[in-house]
Amino acid sequence: MPIRVVDSVGLRGIMRRCKRREEINGRNIMRPLQKMLTVVYLLTVLVSYSASQADVADVVKRSSDAVVLIVISNSAGQETALGSGFLVSADGEIVTNYHVIKEAHSAVVKLSNGAFFPVSGVLATDADKDLAIIKVNGKNLPFLSLGDIEKLHVGDHVVAIGSPLGLEGTVSDGIVSAVRDVAKMKWIQTTAPVSHGNSGGPLLDMNNHVVGVITWGVNLELGQNLNFASPCSEVQALLVTAHQQAKPLDSVASKGDGLTDGTVWTSLTSGRDYSIRQDGDYFYVDWVNIPPDVKTAGGFQRSELKKSSDGKWRGKTHLRLPCTYTKGLGAYARNFTNWCSRETDLEIDLMSDKRIEGIATGSVKFDCRKCEAEGKVEQQSFTWIPK
Repeated sequence: MPIRVVDSVGLRGIMRRCKRREEINGRNIMRPLQKMLTVVYLLTVLVSYSASQADVADVVKRSSDAVVLIVISNSAGQETALGSGFLVSADGEIVTNYHVIKEAHSAVVKLSNGAFFPVSGVLATDADKDLAIIKVNGKNLPFLSLGDIEKLHVGDHVVAIGSPLGLEGTVSDGIVSAVRDVAKMKWIQTTAPVSHGNSGGPLLDMNNHVVGVITWGVNLELGQNLNFASPCSEVQALLVTAHQQAKPLDSVASKGDGLTDGTVWTSLTSGRDYSIRQDGDYFYVDWVNIPPDVKTAGGFQRSELKKSSDGKWRGKTHLRLPCTYTKGLGAYARNFTNWCSRETDLEIDLMSDKRIEGIATGSVKFDCRKCEAEGKVEQQSFTWIPK
């Protein structure tokens, strides 16, 4: 076969066609590769996000039962403040901020399961570091473990749980922005959003350990996500100095002898706090640590009694409280709440400056749909002691 002779122009044309084929083939190879890399990247981001969300959910699941709402009342039994706290022992030691309880005449804590416990006193306080350890009388309570501040690093993922504005069990998360020295004290700066009512709540790491106590934040008009927590090391130091015997809340005044108007008494049966007032032969009782959401909606429980010739006090308890019932079965079941008003009988048989004992009478069952008592009447003894 004769050899084809190609001039320089023809050779350049052949080279251009070969190069074009290589570019086309390269694009055909690279396009699927680019798409595959993009998909892998997106999957990596999604998996990472899902894992992060799962970690937060797991921390909340394991720790939220030990976080409490603290309701503060003054000497008249009126609620004056709300705060957060968390249990650090099974017998009722609770960490919170000093500023939460410093003006308290009495206080009650509410657990996530709805149980109420009156605060029996204060074990330790540090006003400079804004920390306090209070005590409730309980057994086998859920509690949190303290972490190691030395193992906390800037950029670590953290979770805050508390009751901002009384909204119990509110969860937020963020990172550790910095560990700073402010006013000669160490503070953990975090991006986890907090509000009024979060004070005293725990800041947790992803191992479910408390690394800090939410204490203060910068006004939103001045800066976003600038919130600070007292480090867990300060809590550990305060626990070492805690008293074995709880002392009364700092602002509790001496009650003296006799029944003083406006003093608060705690029921050993229900854990409720009552403000009492005596006017001659009449005796008035108000439930003062009623849940904030119930009180805001107009709920109340008040009793009025009159002294009888036999020395006992007899009267009625008037109350308006929510009553929940269920309609439907299985997947079609729905809960409904009625606000029911009713009266029950109340009798006080023993009254002294140390103890009040009596009997409350009411129906065993109550129809929440009709707001009507039904079934047999039952008597239940009660005992109140001064706070």
